[in-house]
Amino acid sequence: MMPAVWLLLCVLLVFSGCAGNGTGLDENGNPVGSDGNGLPDAPTFSSIQNHVFSAICIECHTGVSAPQGLQLDASVSYDHLVNARSVEHPELFRVLPGDPDNSYLIRKLEGGPDIEGAQMPLNRPPLSRETINAIRLWIAMGAQRN
Repeated sequence: MMPAVWLLLCVLLVFSGCAGNGTGLDENGNPVGSDGNGLPDAPTFSSIQNHVFSAICIECHTGVSAPQGLQLDASVSYDHLVNARSVEHPELFRVLPGDPDNSYLIRKLEGGPDIEGAQMPLNRPPLSRETINAIRLWIAMGAQRN
């Protein structure tokens, strides 16, 4: 076999091994349950957990050493967010059902002037307006667990 053909076959073999088996992807190659941009497809807790907390926030907010005690692991995140007082601003709840403007989570995600520390996610690009709006809507609708 000619060296160029052999090299091409090797490169194709390597790249095909990195492609994965498609688990968790829809027919267009997007994560199942997203809008095609990795955004939550619905303003529901499970969608936000899967596409935001577990995909982005869990990088830091996991286990007993999570900053400010805010663990966003799927098994405990709801209880650490909804009707839970903010450590940085104890007069506020992290998520106050029905009131996104007075939910400290929204303030941290939007990077408002009244937060302690930095905008979240730390050292990453801010969440898109569409993603924050999905979280706002979930809170406005009562921050239900589903």
